[in-house]
Amino acid sequence: MTIRSGFFAFIMFLVALLPAVTAHSSVALLSDGAGVAKTQTRSDLQSLRGEIPRQRVVRFDPERLFRRPDPRSIRLHLFHDLSLTALGREEQNDSNGFLLWTGKIEGVRGAKLILVVRNKLLFASVYLPSSIVQIRPVEAMTGEFSRSYIVRQLPCLMGEKSAQGLVDRNCGPGANLRADAGRVVQLINLERQADGLRPLEYSRKLAEAARRHALDMAGHDICSHMLSDGKTFYENIFACGYPSSVVGENLAAGFASPEVTFEAMFSSPEHRANILNSRFTQTGVGKAVNTAGGYRCFWVQDFGAASAGSEPTMRADRSGRFDRCFPWLGCLF
Repeated sequence: MTIRSGFFAFIMFLVALLPAVTAHSSVALLSDGAGVAKTQTRSDLQSLRGEIPRQRVVRFDPERLFRRPDPRSIRLHLFHDLSLTALGREEQNDSNGFLLWTGKIEGVRGAKLILVVRNKLLFASVYLPSSIVQIRPVEAMTGEFSRSYIVRQLPCLMGEKSAQGLVDRNCGPGANLRADAGRVVQLINLERQADGLRPLEYSRKLAEAARRHALDMAGHDICSHMLSDGKTFYENIFACGYPSSVVGENLAAGFASPEVTFEAMFSSPEHRANILNSRFTQTGVGKAVNTAGGYRCFWVQDFGAASAGSEPTMRADRSGRFDRCFPWLGCLF
């Protein structure tokens, strides 16, 4: 049996609530020393995949976010006609240079900023009423280290329907979404399409496996790719009748909203590799809550490479192990 494993864990600490008040000083995000963002033409961005309605490249040092004079405010100079101020609501950081910051957009009802700094890279999304503005490191797309970031404004859904058949282009609160799990599927596909990849189909069998795993973790207040009954995550997927041996899984615990969960996952190289894995064709997401536990919220993203009408390709040897199984792992808690 061959197993490809990219398991890597990050321990996150308690969230400190910050007052959402107007700050007198803040750090300007995404501008150079002269205060003018460096913009490149669309022809300069051809190496960055995807059809994006509006995008540009800027330079920024994420370390500035740790030195900002007032932690409650961040100014966003996104485009020449789009400058916003985010007022902090929650912040989580540690001594290793990790920062998770969320805030509301001043003067825009329901709009919010979610920002993550990890491994000296910045990942952020601004959720507006009719669009999402993403800030992504060019390094994450090209593999070459730099302080260059692509800023791109996307419609909420790059397609006519969501993964669960809902026509909905509203990014803010009140969106007609059936569940937080469905929202994560939407965000996965928004990211994939922006990076030139096919969107993933919603798989009921993968969703069943993800919900079963999430409930198991919530019941035992743990975050693990192995279930409490000793099954590995891929054995759990196969037990739900999923007909492919090419599978992957992302885990997260401690995040309440689907948007914060997704941004935290996407900032992790192992999780991002699963989300942008071109071999995967389907996904299912599960969420479970244990209000008495330490983590409270548990998330599972399962991925697979089945196609419509495909038959199971796994076979077990005499020890009960599965042959030709290729799982990818990502764990965040």
